[in-house]
Amino acid sequence: MRDLATRLERTGVQVVLDEFAQSREFHGGGPNEGWPRLSKQQAGDSTHKILIIASASWFRCYEGKELPGTGLGAAAEAGVIEQRLYNAAGISADIRIVTLAALDPSAVPLDLQRYQRFADPERFSDLVHWLTGTAPVMAAPAVIAEWPDTPPPLHWPVADHTAVRTAFACLLTRPAPCRFLLLRGSSEAGKSHLTRQMFGNALRLPGLACGRYDFKGTTGGDRELSAFVQNLEVPLPAGGRALADGFSHILAALKQRAQPALLIFDTYELAGGEARDWVEKQLLPSLLRAPWLRVVIAGQQVPDCAAAAWAFPAPTPLQLVAPPPEDWLAFGEAHKPGLTLDFVRQAHAFCGGRASLLAQLLGPAT
Repeated sequence: MRDLATRLERTGVQVVLDEFAQSREFHGGGPNEGWPRLSKQQAGDSTHKILIIASASWFRCYEGKELPGTGLGAAAEAGVIEQRLYNAAGISADIRIVTLAALDPSAVPLDLQRYQRFADPERFSDLVHWLTGTAPVMAAPAVIAEWPDTPPPLHWPVADHTAVRTAFACLLTRPAPCRFLLLRGSSEAGKSHLTRQMFGNALRLPGLACGRYDFKGTTGGDRELSAFVQNLEVPLPAGGRALADGFSHILAALKQRAQPALLIFDTYELAGGEARDWVEKQLLPSLLRAPWLRVVIAGQQVPDCAAAAWAFPAPTPLQLVAPPPEDWLAFGEAHKPGLTLDFVRQAHAFCGGRASLLAQLLGPAT
């Protein structure tokens, strides 16, 4: 739902969403009048158009069939929406349904089946058209014209892994000797933590198109792909297609723009056969003629480029080893005065050396 709301805002639509309000207006403290009253006020505001995000649980709330004590907020909103439709004799210019996944039409309450349903993302343009009354005009994405000549400053709250930081900083430059970076390591070596740090740094570079795809999330299908393209500023491929086809669609759109872009792939050992073929037979070979593109691949297994004629110069995979407690102590001393090695050793043992947890515990206060 947040992804849909974000894309709607990019088209100029003003979106009322509890999650946005909690962060932007209430600063994490919630509304003074409480969520139930605010929810009913928003649902009853005649100046608002309402999008019902289709789900079996929301429809049960609408029909009063949900289990007692469950979905109380949805039930409060649904009651107001039902009354609005009743007052309008079922003729509403303000209420429609959006489906984020395949939906059995019989799951929709009988008195709501008359209203248009917009399947997202396939019918996103039609949805914007209905909300605004005009065809959507997407804002032109901000882009940088060329990679810089020198490495950009990096925010790097990570223990050790200096070689990875240096290689990544070099990757983000025009004269980079290699246009892709391979990170290989065993489970809990910190690969995912590092790729998230890389992605966060890429987001801080104004106008750089960037995306991170975790093959561990492949079960999410279209949703993972939607998150991948969010900061690449290219159209989302139509749902239901093979993952490799979706990647090809995205790469074609990036080629058409030919502006600096960074693609990060994590947990590569879980990539399916077609996705691996796409990476190794289409994406990586395309780097020879795509000076605007950079790629990072991390996993317990990474592509074997040694025998690939196109891979010269091919980077040697960086072998990751989980930093020992001593490195985490050196990392944490700058943020936690009085930190001791015994404490760090205990924390390291308790969390199995997981980099993401140790960084939160020993890093700067947020």
